Amino acid sequence: MENYRDRIEKLSTAMEGLGLTPVAARVYIYLLLCEGHQATFEQIVEYFGVSKSAVSNGIKMLESAKMISAKTMGGQRKRYFSANVTSMFNEDTLTAKIKMFFHILDEIRSIRQTNDELNQELEEVSMLYKMMLVEMPLILERWRRTIALNKAHS
Repeated sequence: MENYRDRIEKLSTAMEGLGLTPVAARVYIYLLLCEGHQATFEQIVEYFGVSKSAVSNGIKMLESAKMISAKTMGGQRKRYFSANVTSMFNEDTLTAKIKMFFHILDEIRSIRQTNDELNQELEEVSMLYKMMLVEMPLILERWRRTIALNKAHS
């Protein structure tokens, strides 16, 4: 894994731009590159040399975003973490996040009870999220068909 250290730093900086903390971004990239694509908490702490608390918080963030999952093996107490690449695009997960966001925007608009520029922006962004809710299943279905076609031609 040492030969990937520079790449992990570079790629994780890009992931930070998507809203991840520095440690969470590094852990995610690490899990995608490490042998077997899974690692224990202790292996992650040792590799990055950061506090257990920082790694724990990063793991919680990634689990909450459904970007990683944990499992135990053969009765061991150790949990093995692995990256979930496609589970982030689960229709139910995406739909729930989109609904939550446009409900928040609509609630803020109703609380503000003003017809100013900010309320107009809130309404427009809320409308975008509502459109995404309608289009998301269609996009995901096209994505699944594309994957199936690619597999059939391989």
